[in-house]
Amino acid sequence: MTRGRVRTGREISRPAVPARPERDIESEKSLGTVDSTTTADLDLPTDQRLILAAERLFAERGIDAVSLRSVMAEAGANVASVHYHFGSKDALVEALISRRSAQLHARRAELLDAVEASGTPDARALADAFVRPVGELAAAGGTPWIRLVAGIMSGNHPALTRLTEGFAPQARTFNDLLQRIAPDTAPRTIRFRLTQAMNLTFQTLGDPEGLQGMLALSGTRLSPGELLTELVDTVTAILTGPPDR
Repeated sequence: MTRGRVRTGREISRPAVPARPERDIESEKSLGTVDSTTTADLDLPTDQRLILAAERLFAERGIDAVSLRSVMAEAGANVASVHYHFGSKDALVEALISRRSAQLHARRAELLDAVEASGTPDARALADAFVRPVGELAAAGGTPWIRLVAGIMSGNHPALTRLTEGFAPQARTFNDLLQRIAPDTAPRTIRFRLTQAMNLTFQTLGDPEGLQGMLALSGTRLSPGELLTELVDTVTAILTGPPDR
């Protein structure tokens, strides 16, 4: 069965601005009736509140388990707001994927440019360019988004199409550089290794507490910096393959 792409919502005509006004957020804050939406989020425009609320809920429960009404309630927005700002749930999913992806890709481009400029590509430098932007995003509060992406990949959700399309240009750069490092490696092997590196990176940094819990069973505790270093080392091993090849 062919997996459908996430619709952009651009083909759906937007309804007129709803006559019913937005909730009076300031009054609700003063009365203490605002529930799960954070005070910081309430100062943001409605479309950004909706994206952040969707990001949190989708990461916790999965995209398909969350209704638009739940997103609106989390964001403190009225019933028509999602349709007004995005057009559909699919378009909301695409917007929240794109929001963080642009930041991630820009940072990764900086690191890849440095690797290419060195003239001698190094596997660990490539692994660092792969992992570090995700680690920095997690440190900046993007863990729910990373967890969401990990869920999209593991569940083979239709939104995976949008993720892979966005990563494709940088994937080609990684492929080319890895081919220069190991010219005898089959292209399919490089693609397989990149896919496994991506899965491991997002699964690990999307649920650091779960990983720390498993490590604690053996008496091991890693600081965030140590965890990132170990992850870069492991991704390096994935990208380079067995040493005897």
